[in-house]
Amino acid sequence: MAQKKDEQKRISIFDATLTLVLQTGYTGLKMADVAKKAGVATGTVYKYFPSKESLIDDLFLHQKEIKLKEMTEGYQPGEPFLVSFKRMWTNYFMGCINNPERMIFIEQFYRSPYISASTREKAGIMIQPSEHLLSMAIQQQLIRDLPVSVLLSQLMGAANEIARFHIDAAQIPANEQLEQYFEMNWNSIRR
Repeated sequence: MAQKKDEQKRISIFDATLTLVLQTGYTGLKMADVAKKAGVATGTVYKYFPSKESLIDDLFLHQKEIKLKEMTEGYQPGEPFLVSFKRMWTNYFMGCINNPERMIFIEQFYRSPYISASTREKAGIMIQPSEHLLSMAIQQQLIRDLPVSVLLSQLMGAANEIARFHIDAAQIPANEQLEQYFEMNWNSIRR
């Protein structure tokens, strides 16, 4: 029973950190503020995360893990590539719309000096299934023969920017718009 309570505290600390770091930036983030927002003692934050650096690294991996689980929801190995790709792209895009804080945090911190090299490496391992899916599509000559990292950057970058447009306008895209956005992205990589 104590483990569930401990995990709840950890998640509360992550939630508080995500909110605060997007408001104050990394340099303005204080562990005492995180503790206050999370409703725990400052010592408790340090019990879970020995430093601000480790907190941000772990938060980044936690957010990335949620994003990747969300993106692959419903994925069925062996189904046609276009079916998988559309499901994953739509899941990714709607995840950005439904949780813009996660999208913004991942975008801001992925290339920042505040994320350690080992965390970046772990995040890279986490996206290997997506890279594998695209590599298979390249081999099957379904999509352009470009480096997978370039394809992913193009797809995620476009999805992020379209999602930002809708977030800024405070509007959820209609199904017809979502279909058009998918087609636009698909056309950017297909052969």
